[in-house]
Amino acid sequence: MPRTELTRMGIACAVAIVAMSFLALDAIVDVNSSVIAKRIELAQASIADAAMSQHQLASAVQACAHRDQQQPTAVERF
Repeated sequence: MPRTELTRMGIACAVAIVAMSFLALDAIVDVNSSVIAKRIELAQASIADAAMSQHQLASAVQACAHRDQQQPTAVERF
């Protein structure tokens, strides 16, 4: 083969490798961004759930404390 043809084939091969590397990198970034988005949504839902649980717990403690203040204890009854 003439030298110019080998040079052209080498350039075409390098361009193909660069293009495939770019496409592979693009696919990895797309996958990671969707995975990251799902993890962020999951974390937001978890934080909201924890906040709601704390609110419910605080309400239950307040209700229990309020109830205990209104009812006399067994010692006070006698």
